[in-house]
Amino acid sequence: MGVFIEELRIRNYKCYESADVKLQNSTLLLGANNVGKTSLLEALELCFTPYKKISEELIFLKKDEVLSREKSILLDVLISPIGDSFDDTWHEFFGDFVVEGESKDFVALRTIIKYSAAKGEYELDRKALNAWPESDDVVSFTDFNSHSVKREVIEAIPVFYLDAKRDIVSEMNDRFSYWGKLVKDIKLSDDDLKDMEILLNDINDQIIGNSDVLKHLRDKLNDISKVVNSSNNRVEINPVSRKIKDLDKGMEVRFSDSHSESFAISNQGMGTRSWTAFLTLSAYIEWKIIDMEREGRPYHPLLLLEEPEAHLHPQAQRKIYRQMQELTGQKVISTHSPIIAAQVNLDEIVHIYKKGESSSINYINLEGLGDTDVRKIKEEVIKTRGDILFADTLILCEGETEDQVLPEFFKEYYGLEPFELGTNILGVGGAGKYKPFMRVAKALDIELFIFSDGESRIVSDVKKHYKQVYGDVSDAKIADYITFLPDHGDFEKYLVQSGYKNELLKVIDEVKGKESFIEDYIERNNGQSGKPQRTEEVCPRCTQNIFKSEIKDYEGEEGFNTALIECLGSIKTEYSSQIGQLILQRDNIDKIPQVIRNFFFKIAKIKKYPINAAFGEIKDGGIYVEFDTETTRDS
Repeated sequence: MGVFIEELRIRNYKCYESADVKLQNSTLLLGANNVGKTSLLEALELCFTPYKKISEELIFLKKDEVLSREKSILLDVLISPIGDSFDDTWHEFFGDFVVEGESKDFVALRTIIKYSAAKGEYELDRKALNAWPESDDVVSFTDFNSHSVKREVIEAIPVFYLDAKRDIVSEMNDRFSYWGKLVKDIKLSDDDLKDMEILLNDINDQIIGNSDVLKHLRDKLNDISKVVNSSNNRVEINPVSRKIKDLDKGMEVRFSDSHSESFAISNQGMGTRSWTAFLTLSAYIEWKIIDMEREGRPYHPLLLLEEPEAHLHPQAQRKIYRQMQELTGQKVISTHSPIIAAQVNLDEIVHIYKKGESSSINYINLEGLGDTDVRKIKEEVIKTRGDILFADTLILCEGETEDQVLPEFFKEYYGLEPFELGTNILGVGGAGKYKPFMRVAKALDIELFIFSDGESRIVSDVKKHYKQVYGDVSDAKIADYITFLPDHGDFEKYLVQSGYKNELLKVIDEVKGKESFIEDYIERNNGQSGKPQRTEEVCPRCTQNIFKSEIKDYEGEEGFNTALIECLGSIKTEYSSQIGQLILQRDNIDKIPQVIRNFFFKIAKIKKYPINAAFGEIKDGGIYVEFDTETTRDS
């Protein structure tokens, strides 16, 4: 029965003022660049590093804060057994540090980084805690175990850190790398060493003896005796190392496939070199475990892996994650890869984000969710739309047309691409599919906005789901974040009613390759029995929306509009990508439809996004409200 690091608490370290991180046997750190993923890995490494030079640059400071010598860094780790209590080996090893908790035993260690006036520098100290305090009491907690934390306690949880800059070629030239540590002693018996070195000497002598060039070079180099004034000096040329202990300096790794000659690893691409460095770490860990088991010492490897997907194509990313899972030890992995995120359990995801001065931690909250809800989050959000995990803002829409045109209008309105503002815009494929995205956005503190169809049933359902996820918020609050299309319609109906008929007719004709396609459509279908359609009418017996068939009437302008909306609905996949471009060709403010301008204006107010001065107003009930166009986004 082993152990695992259950929790890490960070106070005043780098970008973290205060953070509590729950860890699993395998934990995935997600977040955008520069939010603190690497800093969290480094904090964990620091907890189990015997000695390290400490700089004041590691101490968290607020903007304009002057560093006080009294300010210190606190890093607490909670070490728990697999089960309720430690097995005999670990219990004996930890000794007096074991605390008998109410539900299970634990060991708590604190790493303190503080300024030493006597040394004139920051120093690292470690203590064992006699209790695991509440989060708010961490800084004031002083109930320490009287025994000092010895080096062997720290070394029982060795850290293996593989950063994103890994390259096997560099590691092969570094004796302190995992490659260097593994090959510096290849463990041969004395007799084997003696016999092999005799053979190596013979090989060298044969190469020199059979090479006129090398013999000539050796004789010329031996003239050095004339310079140093000694007849006993002699120069040797060793084409091959004569000592087994020096073989690692000339080691070479070659790679080939079934269709080509082998090439040195230095001539391979960065993907192969990065992956080989990872496999070297794997080999080193397995070898160290054999050594530790032979010595009978308790041993819990802690693997800190930074961006394992670096330089790897999507299929290789899936493979390397599976290989990581096969490694012995507890793993904490940082990534920018939605492909890797899609392979983990939801409770293994730790989301790191930064709003304001300090980085923060959150999780996908699964409490109270059934298997179906969890599956929907996993399948509909993480596996297919995993890039939203790295977004600052999420804009959801229902239909295919909105999914295509909103990004184009967004760029025109704000003067920036959505991704430049950390925004993801995506269609969910139906009003009933918003809820899993709401859950993820709320859990990870991602600002969420919805641009929805306006049918009464959809409005009711979306509001209900929003309140279920975000709490019983007011309708005014909902209106800040959700925009429903007017007149109980969808986007196509809104465009027809709002004066964009010419653009719609043009795109239909371009898609169908002929003029007046809509007139042909009306002629073919006018007066025919329509398909059964769901209506707002409710059956008095079963209280469900009912289906009914209607005779199509395309007479007059209203009938023409109805035919146009139906026709658009039948070719959405073909026209959606073109309609936004046509509308944007207008030379006035209506190049962005009013309802979308209003929607973007509300987002700009909440997110403090910059906007094009031409759109710096919102029409609401006939009243124009001026908007401060100098507002810029908080950095």
